[in-house]
Amino acid sequence: MRIIPIIAVTVAITAAGCSSATTPVASTTTVAAPVTTTPAADTPECLTGELPFVEDGIVAVLDSEGRDARAIGDIRWISNPSCERVEVSFLSRAGAPASGIGPVDVSILPDAGIVRVKLSGDITESSVADTTLNGAITDRWYVIDGLADGLVIDLHLGTRAAVRAFSTESPAVLVIDLVPTDDDRPITPAEVEGGFVLLSPQPGVGLYPLQIAGYAAPDIDAVRIRITDPAGIAVDRSISTLSATYVWHAFEATLDDGPSGTVDLFVGSVDENGDPVVGIGLPLDLP
Repeated sequence: MRIIPIIAVTVAITAAGCSSATTPVASTTTVAAPVTTTPAADTPECLTGELPFVEDGIVAVLDSEGRDARAIGDIRWISNPSCERVEVSFLSRAGAPASGIGPVDVSILPDAGIVRVKLSGDITESSVADTTLNGAITDRWYVIDGLADGLVIDLHLGTRAAVRAFSTESPAVLVIDLVPTDDDRPITPAEVEGGFVLLSPQPGVGLYPLQIAGYAAPDIDAVRIRITDPAGIAVDRSISTLSATYVWHAFEATLDDGPSGTVDLFVGSVDENGDPVVGIGLPLDLP
């Protein structure tokens, strides 16, 4: 049985404007430290300052003093017509607001439309697991274990965006700002169905070794991976996603060889008879 942390959950969505001003602190980062300026009355917080926005790759590598964060306490999304802001707050082991986050890596995968936040290995609990936003930029987010030493937050975007990130201390808050870009190329989003997110492969032509990867909802204990060709079921595997933390759980399988030609990939759950219950079906052409 999983023990769900008893921590208050709050997701605040503001229709206009951004949150109250936060003052970035010095950090070890691959980008210049943010410089706060006095914004005009009609300038949203997510556009103020001189910290540059990044469209591809590493956005920021941050660190902070204290490092007492042990859990994600809250993830707030603030929407504005010209930008969006995501604020992640943290709790200490005692359940109080943390003073310092510790090491954080933020990157953007533009073709997949994902902003990925890798947290310190000390942060292993979360009071929130996921939320669907349907914003102009940010579509939804997930908290996942099994992708890195600590928890990972994946922001799934609906369009290409540029991103910047910084952190504050006392209280410890990670701030992520997003703005749209002029790049109108479509993204290839993850496949989502029920309690399953499939990051790879994408539908169409696949190659061996075939990597099947994604994450499953907190209440799913196992993921069934099945490949069916014209002769029947060619691959049938079950991957455990049991975890003591009530967040999404990563899964991965690599097939070095297998059936060729047109096949159907199923990633999901099955009943006691082995029949699919809910999941993602994907057509593939394999060599």
